[in-house]
Amino acid sequence: MKILLLTPGMVEKYNDNYHAYKYIAMSNNKIIAITQEENTNKGDGREEYFSSDINGNFNIYRIFKNLKDLKSIFEIRKKDKIIRSIIDDFQPDLIFCEELTNIKLAIYLKKIYNLPIVLRVEFAYNESEPYRTMGNQLKIFRNALTRDLLPKIIGKAIWYIACKKSSAVISCFYQDSLREISNIKSLKTYYVPWPAYVQEISDQNIRRKDRAIFIGSFDKHKNLHEFLETIPKIFDHTEIKQFIVVGDGEDYKIIDELKQKFPDKIIHIKSLKRNDCLDLIRTSYFSYSPAVRGGWGFIGDSWATKTPIVITHNHYGFKDGIDSIVTNTEDIFKRINQLYNEEIFNAISIGGYNKFADFHSAESVGQKYIDICNGVLSI
Repeated sequence: MKILLLTPGMVEKYNDNYHAYKYIAMSNNKIIAITQEENTNKGDGREEYFSSDINGNFNIYRIFKNLKDLKSIFEIRKKDKIIRSIIDDFQPDLIFCEELTNIKLAIYLKKIYNLPIVLRVEFAYNESEPYRTMGNQLKIFRNALTRDLLPKIIGKAIWYIACKKSSAVISCFYQDSLREISNIKSLKTYYVPWPAYVQEISDQNIRRKDRAIFIGSFDKHKNLHEFLETIPKIFDHTEIKQFIVVGDGEDYKIIDELKQKFPDKIIHIKSLKRNDCLDLIRTSYFSYSPAVRGGWGFIGDSWATKTPIVITHNHYGFKDGIDSIVTNTEDIFKRINQLYNEEIFNAISIGGYNKFADFHSAESVGQKYIDICNGVLSI
């Protein structure tokens, strides 16, 4: 099978998805990815333009400068010759389109090559939360008179067109698996969790019982304001003496406020290499995510490193006491103290790792993508 991958970011050292596609390529399939130079996922500057080979089966072409160009039909037409030369030589069987940011390019190429599209999104469109899927693209249509009416109408129309042009849609959001995400009866829809990839980490690292950690972008959906209530409780009523935060973003002021209140206990690092992040997770006693949605990478990395994760919003199909601690802001310190029972700690540690291995590993996710793509091609 030959897959044309359209993606808003593909760098080995930053993107979890990379390793799922690497697994696909190593399973007797071939992939070419079209993306942009700028790595928008981690905001770590711009990668050089290059084509990267993996066993000869996975080539990445960064032919756009940034995400804005990748979404522009004008830029797509400007790059038409180079895109066609790549595709003509490759002769793909289908288009695997990551996110709605690439749907214009996917539909453009579908018209030329008559290829089926598999659309994979982090969140399927939901009218009750119209900005979650398309963000600022829809917010420009919001005004004081009609409020969310126009964004909802336009968002629904964009989602309908994307689904109509696709042969299958994959969502990474657990809640999407519990509802109908499209009214097109012939469309196949799937839930496949966000992948996580963790290299082998030495078990000789000592886990610090006095340290907890959060890693992620400081976006609104990470719900960082919750930390202002919970972290003082954690310091006062548990063995935790140090809380590490890795990340940056719009809610930086919340972490800054905590640093001022607890200068010796809050350690903030704006940016860190992935392996260093994994080492910090592996040597911390537990992870804590206040996210109301997203945060997949941190969650998967915690499970993969056998680090129990404490969460206060069950947006990911967590199972309390089995793969995580599911609690609320009032009882969080009580539930954290339960982790100091070795039997409970080990049970959640192993339960989380098993969930990673069965559902979130690059191999597991990659195989699901293979099965879905083969199903589309068999129709």
